[in-house]
Amino acid sequence: MTLKRVLIIEEDRLLGNFYREHVENAGFIVETARSGDAGLKALSERRPDAVVIDPITPGLEAPRVVESIRGDAATRTLPIIGLPVARAPLAEAVHRAGASRVLSRTINSPAELVDAIQAALGRERTALLAKSLPLQPDPSWSRMCFAGAAETFQGLRHSLHGALRETGKSKPLRELLQGVHGFTEEMALFGERPLFQFAAALEALVYDLNRFPDQANASTLRTLGQAIDFFAVILSEEHRSRIEDPGTAQILVVDDEDGARKIVMAAMSLVNLRSISADCPNAALAALNTQPFDLIFLDVGMPEMNGFELCTRLRTVATHEKTPVVFLTGMATFQNRVQSSLSGANDLVGKPFSVSELGLKALIWVFKGQLGLLQ
Repeated sequence: MTLKRVLIIEEDRLLGNFYREHVENAGFIVETARSGDAGLKALSERRPDAVVIDPITPGLEAPRVVESIRGDAATRTLPIIGLPVARAPLAEAVHRAGASRVLSRTINSPAELVDAIQAALGRERTALLAKSLPLQPDPSWSRMCFAGAAETFQGLRHSLHGALRETGKSKPLRELLQGVHGFTEEMALFGERPLFQFAAALEALVYDLNRFPDQANASTLRTLGQAIDFFAVILSEEHRSRIEDPGTAQILVVDDEDGARKIVMAAMSLVNLRSISADCPNAALAALNTQPFDLIFLDVGMPEMNGFELCTRLRTVATHEKTPVVFLTGMATFQNRVQSSLSGANDLVGKPFSVSELGLKALIWVFKGQLGLLQ
């Protein structure tokens, strides 16, 4: 029996090798390519029986790759399978371009991929992996994943510096998205939920900025820098074993504007954090004296007392002497940053809000609280 050929287009070398190993173990010959352009070249040279593509590829974008394949009479009916991706619009774009199927992220995406290839090529499914059990990566693969993290973060910082230099330009943000996406998928396969949740929140913000480059302002780019630097910290063996699922954390949102409170609480919900709100400083003080919180978002301009005064007051409450406080303000000026620090706050986010920025910012401070890394 002639073995079938599968082409995997995946920029992340670690992920590409990981998927290749599982597909080869299922009895296929596997070729890999690390960009859309390289994938099309390999397609013409190798003539595979099926193509697997990551919805985020460098060079020629994945939907254009799929359209090119469908536009060629020789490959019009070729099975094309999209790898899992966190952002639904990316998966939809690849599907609209003509992909046969785009996988959803599951507890065992390599098994799903093997099944999809077997089904597309009419082969009997071999049930190589038990789908009822979470994937347990080989320890050597996990070591490679963490060993390569330093290089990954160096690349992310380089792309972020490009975005800082060329505010509003799409190329550096796309490079940043590619790097973050690959790392997020590695965390998904590794199976550490807090790490994956943090990576997914980082990817969400980069994805939003990639779609709307004009939103890449000083506040959002500063949050990206914080997240990348902090991720490098929590991946150390010392901290990795100590971070916990943040789903039990409780967030307090203090703002006199109803719409602003709803936006912040929606952002918390998107990253699986629980929150309650207070519409004035006195209501906030009452809540602070009733229960402990893991993070507090404070508006600056409020009646009764401003956010700076409230922050000074809450630091006198025994249970909130070190609780992380993040200010929300429409004037993220140097003066306000200094004043927020003097009042005892930890950080500041500028309005108008980016929902994905708020979610990522919250996870940074919740995890810092868990690890005792508050300043």
